[in-house]
Amino acid sequence: MNILKAPIESVIPWDKNPRGIKTKDYERLKKQILKLGVYKPLIAFEDKGKYVVLGGNMRIRALKELGIKDVEISVVKPTSEAQKIEFALSDNDRVGFYEEDKLAELVYPHIKDIELGDFKVDLGEALDLRTVTERYGPGGFDVAESDIPDLPSGDRAPFQQMTFTLHDEQVEEVKAAVTKAKGEGHGVSAVNDNGNGNALAWVCDRFNRG
Repeated sequence: MNILKAPIESVIPWDKNPRGIKTKDYERLKKQILKLGVYKPLIAFEDKGKYVVLGGNMRIRALKELGIKDVEISVVKPTSEAQKIEFALSDNDRVGFYEEDKLAELVYPHIKDIELGDFKVDLGEALDLRTVTERYGPGGFDVAESDIPDLPSGDRAPFQQMTFTLHDEQVEEVKAAVTKAKGEGHGVSAVNDNGNGNALAWVCDRFNRG
């Protein structure tokens, strides 16, 4: 591994980056960079004279918009496509979470000096990758390949992806409701190509309307 400084023009996003960011969160990111500076190198591999970012795709976009000319890069040498994914996952791996009482005690004495709205925190445990692929992959939840939205990297508005934690019995209820709704033609809408999302939204709409 080698850390170097490179012109930002030589650094490009990874075209397979699976992470997105909402517009409001992207603006928060830029505010943090302006206030705190660039203190974390990007993770990238070299390809045909360019550095392809595996860790920091949102940051490189923000840095370019902010007019930053040079960036620090931690250069890695992945030996396969799978290892590229591992580097990207490792950079964003949620290995811990905040204990809310301790965090509140830490922040509260400085509450007037910190822009509280500029930071979001994780108060829960994460799903492991196996659970994600089993639950949301093509073989899970009766998802057809055509039903998987091709969301763009970066700002995905007006689309959002939501994750729920359910007991096995609850999963069966949700599956049954979505399958029934799709069977009755409620998997189609003018605003969304995802059939499961449309069906679930229709079920929720029916519940909200009593």
